[in-house]
Amino acid sequence: MVHRAHQKQMAYTVRKVAAMSGVSVRTLHFYDETGLLKPACVGANGYRYYEEAQLLRLQQILFYRELGFELKEIKRILGKKNFEVAAALRSHRKVLEQNITRTGQLLETIDRTIRHLKGDAKMKSEELFVGFNVAAGEARFGEKIKLGGKSPHDCKVSGKDTGGAMCVFEFTGRSSGPKHLHKAQDEWIYVVDGVLDFEIGEKRLRIKSGESVFVPRTVPHAWACLETDEAKVINVYQPALAMEEFFREVGKFDGKPAVHEALGFEGVLALFRKYGMEVVGPPMIGEWKVDQGKIVRLK
Repeated sequence: MVHRAHQKQMAYTVRKVAAMSGVSVRTLHFYDETGLLKPACVGANGYRYYEEAQLLRLQQILFYRELGFELKEIKRILGKKNFEVAAALRSHRKVLEQNITRTGQLLETIDRTIRHLKGDAKMKSEELFVGFNVAAGEARFGEKIKLGGKSPHDCKVSGKDTGGAMCVFEFTGRSSGPKHLHKAQDEWIYVVDGVLDFEIGEKRLRIKSGESVFVPRTVPHAWACLETDEAKVINVYQPALAMEEFFREVGKFDGKPAVHEALGFEGVLALFRKYGMEVVGPPMIGEWKVDQGKIVRLK
């Protein structure tokens, strides 16, 4: 009989772990370099190898990322001497159960509204909004996303609420990122606070608080705060398509490294294409160049 302690564990290369988890090889390398997730060993060939303990730690990292924690905080939590995987999993389950409860309330509201519209059962007006209100500073479904690790990007109306007709976000930050276009979406931007400079096609515009701009699909555009430190805007996309998934994916990068550093030039292009967009130029803030497949900010 072979004792468990003497059994040889299965070892996985970084590419295998990336394929299993959906975490890019670049990101796994970054986790290693920052000490967040070290491999079990490094072979004579220089390859990183991961065993079950590392896979469980990666699972915890992904759970905490989904719950909105920044990498620095995740590293601190996982580094505690009294950290227990089972206890952490129970905590994650509790949060997810709360989300399921809220989803259940929304489903019940949908069903009751359908019955109301069909004339089968009347609803009070206030019952139309059970489980749906989104408080100030909160996001739809309680999902907190930060772009670049610090800029809050809250979904206020989900495509799930509108049958895919549109989605609405509240964003606070300095820039829309690279100049891009949406192949099959119109975009409306309302400035809640701040001053934005826009490039829309060949036009340059300055939009202030209380003003808005409409960007038709296929029109290249970008905006940036050139006069103020940051701005708060309401973004509406019509139809919703997969914008929520796009921002979730971008939000996985906490700025260390930034998404363009982690993915490289081709990776950024591929990311935008995946969600129905095309990158057609650099951001309006700073000067940029592509060097050996990486996007580098000059100043």
